Amino acid sequence: MGILDHLFGKRKAGATEQEQETPLSLQLLFPRQLRLDVNSLTRALRGFHPSLAEARFELDARASTTMGAEVGMARWGRHAVQVVAFGAPMPASVVEQCVAPAHYAAELKARARAHASHALLFYAGEEKDPLEQYVALALVAVALAIEGAVVVLNESAHTSFPAQPLVPEEGEDLLELLQTMPLTALYVGFVKLEVKGQEGVWMRTYGAPKLGLPELAWHARSDGEARDTFELFSGLLEYLRRSGARFQDGHTAEWESRQVRLRAPHKSEKFLESTGELFVLEPR
Repeated sequence: MGILDHLFGKRKAGATEQEQETPLSLQLLFPRQLRLDVNSLTRALRGFHPSLAEARFELDARASTTMGAEVGMARWGRHAVQVVAFGAPMPASVVEQCVAPAHYAAELKARARAHASHALLFYAGEEKDPLEQYVALALVAVALAIEGAVVVLNESAHTSFPAQPLVPEEGEDLLELLQTMPLTALYVGFVKLEVKGQEGVWMRTYGAPKLGLPELAWHARSDGEARDTFELFSGLLEYLRRSGARFQDGHTAEWESRQVRLRAPHKSEKFLESTGELFVLEPR
């Protein structure tokens, strides 16, 4: 598919329901104008891991003219990631949705909101595993982070992550890091909600259906439960991803020392609406 097809999720003849969806995507915010440097991006990708030794980045002059933005493609093995770099800020509503609930310092959030340009990354390769697609996207995001990105966004997950800590130190295995980091760090969003008329804080995921997983929610007594709930969500989602098991209403689950019961959201819990399955976790 071409760049416009990726942006708008064009239907392919004979495609399955999953293939007809908009491809997985990550986004980056930059404090200055970004220019896609073929040589530096190719060099960065090849330096991340031996499996990327033949990686290359190419510019697409025709698509760049059509889009009014710089367009390029990173390729290695069965992976391909399309990059669209715009010399203007991302829509403020999208930025706020991803930056406001994120778990990093207010100073970095202010820098993200004040960004000058942005880049959109779309998976365009042959890999079917959505986690491996996200890892490929993240590898290209880190290559672009070297060019000065402030944060990496995942719009479908309502979350973002500081870009510079992802840049590997010498000898660090970036591929392993991106394959094993908690799902709720970037690939699935972990968001806290204050609901009018309810005490405590609701915590829920966003974007898990993109990985073929259900959304999870927890009604916490306070913010103090955030870390444990983050780990609970990530652990249960990772278990589902690896085992192929599926949750159902009424199931019980255990992660480390926490035992929970799962239920479907009540009709009154409109704030838990989801594009896929969602289960509320309650103490068992």
